Amino acid sequence: MSDSILVIGAGIAGINCAMNAAKYGTKVYLVDDTASIGGMMARLDKTFPTNDCSICIEAPQMYEVDNHENIKILTNTEVRKVKKVNGTFKVKLVKKAKYVDEEKCTGCGACVEACPVSVLDPLDGKVGGMRKLVSMAFPQAVPNVVSVDPSCRFGEMRKQGACIGECAVDCSQCRECPIALCVKACEKEGKKAIELWQANKNLNLEVKSIVVATGIKNAPPAGDLLGYDKYENVITNTEFERLMNAGGPTAGEIIRPSDKKHAKKIAWIQCAGRGLAEGKGTPYCSKICCMISTKQTIITKEHDAVVEATVVYNDLKAYGKGFWDFYRKANENGVRYVRGRPYEVFEDSQTKNLTVRYEDLDTGELRKQEIELLVLATGIIANTRNKRLAKALKIKLNELGYFKEKDSLLAPLDTNVDGIYLCGGATGPIDIAESVVQATAASFKAVSYK
Repeated sequence: MSDSILVIGAGIAGINCAMNAAKYGTKVYLVDDTASIGGMMARLDKTFPTNDCSICIEAPQMYEVDNHENIKILTNTEVRKVKKVNGTFKVKLVKKAKYVDEEKCTGCGACVEACPVSVLDPLDGKVGGMRKLVSMAFPQAVPNVVSVDPSCRFGEMRKQGACIGECAVDCSQCRECPIALCVKACEKEGKKAIELWQANKNLNLEVKSIVVATGIKNAPPAGDLLGYDKYENVITNTEFERLMNAGGPTAGEIIRPSDKKHAKKIAWIQCAGRGLAEGKGTPYCSKICCMISTKQTIITKEHDAVVEATVVYNDLKAYGKGFWDFYRKANENGVRYVRGRPYEVFEDSQTKNLTVRYEDLDTGELRKQEIELLVLATGIIANTRNKRLAKALKIKLNELGYFKEKDSLLAPLDTNVDGIYLCGGATGPIDIAESVVQATAASFKAVSYK
């Protein structure tokens, strides 16, 4: 429909942009290249500065989007080509196969139980979460359907014990699979939703405007940054978030990866990797990391009041509404803030405890502290798909990999192409509240564009 709009990215910004536009009667195509909408927020435990349950806030919005008559959700879908013709955008997309019929799948989980192979969940990193080769993105996923790992579908996991891989007939030529346990389990439930013969689909849309809401991602630790690659009990703040999460791999138990014991002495290091050489860290302040760590310390103390929590920082960033009071709450709860510059971490081979050496920036003295778990706040970086998408949309990126606004003062959220707008993490590091505000503004621009 030529009077519709396309929203690329279905995190909290994309969801709010789509909902706002749809409420004004505009048809919206909400596209995401993952198996479920929700983005990064759906994987968090709590939000700052209120410490409200993250998925409790977002899940109702996800379901509202899914059930809105003016919104069409396209998951596992990538934008490949965009061309502007006579004032409208002709968009070519590819919807990648999930190897499941989304209309038939009810998310019962029978196929997941039947799958014989578990692999590490990349979301959980060092804290040890596992998933099956057929799985759901997370319990509240929208659409609430499973997908089959392509590496399993194409026989690449046979050595790991997968049941698919030795059949002489390719799945694309067969409709009655006698081998795959997930297919058998689904048929036993009377659904026949698993379709290993499914193929990618090419889609063509025509829209009047586009909003880019591709979000952000956490910066990976650079090599053996402060012992990350060397010691089990050095983790990132994203991995710690999964430890806190009741839906995470430890059911909310804050334990050490090395021995699964409850950590009683935990330290957070801010700006981990910041200012390192190109490709080894973030050259800028990610803005939200201080409040993420503050949130994690408060929740940790709520889990266990006797935990000794220390935050080592350079400059405290508390820029938003209620942020300074949030920091004060952590202080009042016994969290120790140290203005310091860590330079070395080493491990006791017997206890697996860690010793952090740092310079006290207030006194200039060299100090050290023994802890049981170390959390690195590694910062935020641009989404890796931005470069490819910028080429397809013919819009500009800045030197940091984020999409460039036409003029941040006079034309905020606009791009160099009329009719294409930005919001959320597509513009740079940003928190949830700011993302929602930008999403509202971008939706008005997209709906009113002529």
